[in-house]
Amino acid sequence: MPRSIFVRPMHPKTEIRADRASVARTLEAGWVGQIKIHGHRAQIHIPSDPLEAPIVYNRQGAPHRQLLSEPMITELRRLFAPASGWNVIDAEWLKPEGKLFVFDFIKRDGALLNRLSYPERWALLPRAYISPSISTLPMLTDVAKCMAVLESPPAHCEGLVFKSGQTKGFEDTSIIRCRIPT
Repeated sequence: MPRSIFVRPMHPKTEIRADRASVARTLEAGWVGQIKIHGHRAQIHIPSDPLEAPIVYNRQGAPHRQLLSEPMITELRRLFAPASGWNVIDAEWLKPEGKLFVFDFIKRDGALLNRLSYPERWALLPRAYISPSISTLPMLTDVAKCMAVLESPPAHCEGLVFKSGQTKGFEDTSIIRCRIPT
């Protein structure tokens, strides 16, 4: 099986204020929110061949220097193993804690999911599971849930990102950052 190549991921270029009015306008315009974890961006390529190792790329498309632990690889294969080809997920990796926070599905069974909107890709992610090292981040669609995150952030949270509910693919224009005020 050929090596899976890096897929250029979305990266926010625009920012909104972390206030109720800004969040409400963004959601009303058809965007969805998600917790932004402050970790290392990890695009994880999982092969269908169990003898082949997953590849973990950083934001720039280079392989991460640190390797995933064997327990993390086992969990990734349990939750995201493709039937054929490669599955590619996007996550934030808290390296010292050995935790992955998954937020997007980029490729499934070798097929690039660039014809799907973010909510359609997110719907393909497993969410009902228990794992010591992997979590799927929830999609936030109402102001109260977004404001709860901003007002009382969970550990390692740096704010929210909003993703277009209609735009297909991985365009940088379909993502907005909302940082917790310092």
